[in-house]
Amino acid sequence: MVGILQMSFSRSKKESLKDAIDKLEANEHAQIFSIIKRYTSTFTKTQTEVLVSTNNLSDECLKEVAGYISFCIDQKKRMEDDSKTRKGYERMAQTN
Repeated sequence: MVGILQMSFSRSKKESLKDAIDKLEANEHAQIFSIIKRYTSTFTKTQTEVLVSTNNLSDECLKEVAGYISFCIDQKKRMEDDSKTRKGYERMAQTN
């Protein structure tokens, strides 16, 4: 994701960004939508989703979205690492 923050967005980079968004949680989607709404009011709401054309989004917006995705991925990894560490400590405490 870091490489995306430094360049303009080709079609393949936009697709990679979409794939990363698809893996996020609903609350993270809401945050991304908040970012997008600051840059455009052009989107379509359906009963189950919001559709946004990346053609309507500036590189600045896409960079901000990419940065937020990187933040989310980093935080999930940190939480997973912390959970593993805690479980290790719990096992050590149980054996003593």
